[in-house]
Amino acid sequence: MAVVLCNTAGHLLGIIISLLLTVLSKCSAYDCRAHPWIDETVKHWFRASYATARNSDKTIEESLEAIADIKWGKYNTGKSMGILTYDDSVGAYRVTFKELHRHNEPHKPAGMQRVIERAVMQHNADLVRSLGKKELKFIFGTEDFPIVDTWLNLRLPSFQMCHSPETADVPVPDFTWELYNQAQYSNNSWWEVRRLLLLKSTMLPWKLRERDLFMRGDAGVGYRKVLMPFMHEAQVNRSDIALFGVKVNFRSTGFYVSEMRHFSWLDNWCQHRYLVHTSGLTYSASLKYKLACGAVIINFRGGFQEFYYPALKPGVHVLSFPEADREALVTKVAPELKSRLAELESLHQDTPPPMAMAAREFAVTQLTDASLSCYWYKTLLAYAGLYFAATPADIPAEVRLN
Repeated sequence: MAVVLCNTAGHLLGIIISLLLTVLSKCSAYDCRAHPWIDETVKHWFRASYATARNSDKTIEESLEAIADIKWGKYNTGKSMGILTYDDSVGAYRVTFKELHRHNEPHKPAGMQRVIERAVMQHNADLVRSLGKKELKFIFGTEDFPIVDTWLNLRLPSFQMCHSPETADVPVPDFTWELYNQAQYSNNSWWEVRRLLLLKSTMLPWKLRERDLFMRGDAGVGYRKVLMPFMHEAQVNRSDIALFGVKVNFRSTGFYVSEMRHFSWLDNWCQHRYLVHTSGLTYSASLKYKLACGAVIINFRGGFQEFYYPALKPGVHVLSFPEADREALVTKVAPELKSRLAELESLHQDTPPPMAMAAREFAVTQLTDASLSCYWYKTLLAYAGLYFAATPADIPAEVRLN
């Protein structure tokens, strides 16, 4: 009897899913014009891969095999293949995933796949119209570093968690949007943490926020190896007020938050007026949380960038500074930062400055489930321009999103 009930339930679930896909295939998708930065950002990220593809002597399958075989020394980088297949029985696309090489943590591909699956469901009708029911394969990875160097001249990019200037990888939403264990919350998806941060940011009056430069993170990676010891020294010897006009509050939480004594819950970051951001080992996933806090973000520009970074405008959403060495931090960065903070403190004692409100508004309206789905949809369109080109000579000079 139990087996019969199980089979019946499974059959009903299959019918429901098929009906849902059928409806989605016939309905118009969400209007991506609510996120005007996406088109130009996708074009920006694909320029390198379009340029290398036009010089490639490899086929599509050879390029996919080359990406799958990329190693660091003897180590195969963690990556999976996504396969978009049109299902005639329901008149819609399905996406399936095949692990190519083991990911270093299982929650990473799982988190990225959830975002992809929702994007395909939400934009199924548009994908059917745009791709003409043809099958499409792509590879995504979960390494901190991008993996496809431009000199490889492949016909296709891989989708990675960040981009760097010397690579042709296209950055896509990483696993932290769905599963971010380091945040320590029992429900650690961006959607739930964002709700908490947005609430906290409105509950805490600007006039009562801490007037300090605040940062938590691993001091042993990337540019943090320069910045964090410098800031901590200023904090300890009390030269911070002279250097910046406000106190410094920097602590290293160690590798994978191994120094729990210095750990601070993400919503407690919203107690501070000035949040400092730098890259980690490569990029740092923490920027979106700082945006949601509605603070003034001091961003030290790094070479590794997440997919939405080009949408953030210096002077509008963030204060932007170069990754300077110790001498330049003292002679150039500190005086300029001190001047900017003094101006903000003078004009905005009781209410948040426009930059802080713009940062929060970006998190409210542009870092949404709908925007991530739009980004993936437009990314697949740009990728299709490479995937379905008969020869390298057929690849257009400009990235097309149709």
